[in-house]
Amino acid sequence: MKKLRLRELENWPPEPGGAYDAYTRFPVGGEGRVDEIFPVLESAVTMQGDFMGRPHSYHYHAPSDEVADRVHKIVAQNLGKTVRELGELEIEVE
Repeated sequence: MKKLRLRELENWPPEPGGAYDAYTRFPVGGEGRVDEIFPVLESAVTMQGDFMGRPHSYHYHAPSDEVADRVHKIVAQNLGKTVRELGELEIEVE
């Protein structure tokens, strides 16, 4: 059984996205907090959170549906953590 930290997965960490005004500061280095997670859709895990009082969304594109489901499960169990903190969590990949 092989385990990896989320930060070791391809495409991790997901970058923040969305449309914002010119004064918005985007979280860098995993500073944003994840407060909500949405159902997996085509190997994509979509999360929403907050940084400096503004909402941000994150889209993690997993290498497979199985990995996406495992990422979804562990993130759902750890809402309220930053993207950086989530990156330290482990999932099984084999």
